[in-house]
Amino acid sequence: MKIQENFSSVPGIPSAPGVLAVFSLLLLASLAACAGSAKREAAALADAVDRYRRAENVRKASQGQAVVLVTCTDPAVCAAKQACLAAIDPTTQALLLKDEVAARVVDLQTKRLAPDAPEADALPAKLDQAERLLREGRTKMADCDAKLAALVK
Repeated sequence: MKIQENFSSVPGIPSAPGVLAVFSLLLLASLAACAGSAKREAAALADAVDRYRRAENVRKASQGQAVVLVTCTDPAVCAAKQACLAAIDPTTQALLLKDEVAARVVDLQTKRLAPDAPEADALPAKLDQAERLLREGRTKMADCDAKLAALVK
């Protein structure tokens, strides 16, 4: 206590209770800012995922990229983001494969692609892969939904 008594009498150096009060206010403001930041991050993530869901299939890839770009510093928001991307990535890949298969089917119908061409032979396997990826995306979207719901509680 001797040191505190010596410093409290020096002009320009605040007393220990004054320093403690200022430190406490700064700590509370910092915690409040973190909580506000986490809420903003959670809202941005939920909005980006919602835009992804509502997007037409041709825009899913760009909307998925918007989810990738959502900033997260809060661990819970980052975990939700990773869960959502784990669902979005296979779904986006599946939709791209589906579009590729649809374009090749048109090529087959218009005789721009021979039915016995290796590319035509690969179409059923690509369609199977797209279906598998869609199932994976749907399954993983449940985890995304749960983590997003936990953020708003």
